[in-house]
Amino acid sequence: MDIVFAYFLYPGLLIIALLTLVFGFIVAQRRPVLPPNWRRSLLTIDGFAAVLSMVLAIGASMYMPWPFNPIYTSVAGPLLMWAALEAAFLVPSLVAQTSGSALVVRGAARALQIGFAGRIVIWCVFGALYWANQSWHVNLLPAYGLAWIAALMALPAAIGIGMFRSDTALTGVMTTGLDLSTVALMQLAADVRSTVLIAAVATSLAPKGIESAPVRMGAVLAAYFVTMVVLRFLVKNQPFTTLSAALRWCWWRALPPALLALIYLRFITG
Repeated sequence: MDIVFAYFLYPGLLIIALLTLVFGFIVAQRRPVLPPNWRRSLLTIDGFAAVLSMVLAIGASMYMPWPFNPIYTSVAGPLLMWAALEAAFLVPSLVAQTSGSALVVRGAARALQIGFAGRIVIWCVFGALYWANQSWHVNLLPAYGLAWIAALMALPAAIGIGMFRSDTALTGVMTTGLDLSTVALMQLAADVRSTVLIAAVATSLAPKGIESAPVRMGAVLAAYFVTMVVLRFLVKNQPFTTLSAALRWCWWRALPPALLALIYLRFITG
């Protein structure tokens, strides 16, 4: 019963739906639209992959360290979250790889490589913050700061916004032959995945040292909204970047602060 409650109410479908609306207004600057003919879209492989992606992403949110989370466990939770969220990102990419169009495959391969590079940094950030939260004290604040900076630099690549967005020359080609409902469903799935990934960062930023669950929930929501606002300004009017430049950004700019946070934790916590 706890799993059903967690999936459909909190911290699953209900909270993610609300946070996805926030993502649409603040970062994407548009209102997420429900597909008018979603039942017909489910009959297409792209539509089915989009729905499966959303189901996996919402499932991942159940295993995050939310306050009041009835099913979170400190060992299995992060592993289940990682597996479900990675699968949520990979399913649509793998479906696109089976397309008969070389341009679609090329665009999907680019997005897959950039997204994977960005998410590697995010998982390093989550690992650093998870480590810091095991024995939180004020000396760990530099690690939190470094991890958050790394997350802000890697999130646009991980979710494909700003200069890491899909190639504008391929965007129209990649949706050729798809009805508007399927395209809307794919966009909604992308918003849900992005929301859950940002929520993973926000939940890990709230120290477990905060004993009051309501106060900790406020800290999680504050971290989420602040991250959203900063992302909006970071991706505003960004020029499109090449694949090689995007990978260099992830490996040589976003990853070092995350590794520094891990090194700092190693010496501080012993």
